[in-house]
Amino acid sequence: MATLTETAYYGRKVVRWAIIALIGYVILRISFTIFVRIIQQAFPRAPLIPNQAFGKLPALKFPETTASPSGQLEFTLQTVSGTIPEASNAAKVYFLPKNRSNLLSLSNAQTLVARTGFTSTPRQISPTVYRWIDLDAPFRTIELDIVNNHFELNYAYSHDPNLFTEKSLPSPLQAENDAEVFMQTLGLTTTDLDLVNPKVTFLKFDGSKLILASSQSQADAIQLDYFHKKYDGMQVLTDQPNAGTLTFIFSSSLNANKHILYVKYHYWPTDINTLGIYKLKTSAQAYQELLAGKGYLASFPPNQNQIKLTNVYLAYYDSREPQLFLQPIFVFEGDPNFQAFVSAVAPPWIEEK
Repeated sequence: MATLTETAYYGRKVVRWAIIALIGYVILRISFTIFVRIIQQAFPRAPLIPNQAFGKLPALKFPETTASPSGQLEFTLQTVSGTIPEASNAAKVYFLPKNRSNLLSLSNAQTLVARTGFTSTPRQISPTVYRWIDLDAPFRTIELDIVNNHFELNYAYSHDPNLFTEKSLPSPLQAENDAEVFMQTLGLTTTDLDLVNPKVTFLKFDGSKLILASSQSQADAIQLDYFHKKYDGMQVLTDQPNAGTLTFIFSSSLNANKHILYVKYHYWPTDINTLGIYKLKTSAQAYQELLAGKGYLASFPPNQNQIKLTNVYLAYYDSREPQLFLQPIFVFEGDPNFQAFVSAVAPPWIEEK
């Protein structure tokens, strides 16, 4: 049996070797990082050579905005350099394959929504979009495009005043597990989505709608937003940059029909193996287009005409409307709460609106 002296001796040795191992790990980590940077500087990536593989690209489809055109705003540059930073002179454009309608589209859609409890006869609300009502929970509806399987599931919580009396809101991890079960139940395609790091938002019911909660303890619902993975180090943004391609809102209710308040699934698969390389406008040219009113205002402060631009970068635009290609855009960000998009592909390789 070890004495206290022996225990203390071996304990000190363990601590000493643990410290040595930690120091060694830190040194190796720093050395590896420096080595990688040296290699990257010594052997930089070959520049992209434009090939215009898809010919002239269609103009990007941005939603109509109720904001003033960007040409009516006054911009002040407050970037780190005080100027518009330079961007890459070329970028990849990816093909977006699309489904085609067929005689089984509606039947397949009926099978899909039945997995989550919708078995009623749907009502057609557009050539490709149908609406189902849950006969067991009439406040619960789903609208689905039978061609591309985009859908929005809603529970009309404003008509259920007792819904938010329960306060056992799921934790972010529990909500992620619930979302994963839902995705698996419907067999949703999520290949290009980042399912590891969803954006978590806590919401509070104000009597008619859900608004941002001041804290988790005050929340009545939890929202998860899943975004696209980056392509070539560039973000993929929707026309609502703070909203994910896949969105869930969960309540505290233990009733399965009331637990999921909202699901939005607007996912376009990307064929990363079918691509072209296109010359881009300069960031200065994109800025001039923004000044001329040719930018799409994705996020803007109401009644605010003075915009301070703090960041400019390239991203990809994930349209709500069907488009043939995933194209790059310039993103202009600023305070307060401003974000605008300008198409990045240089003429003459993109159609004019």
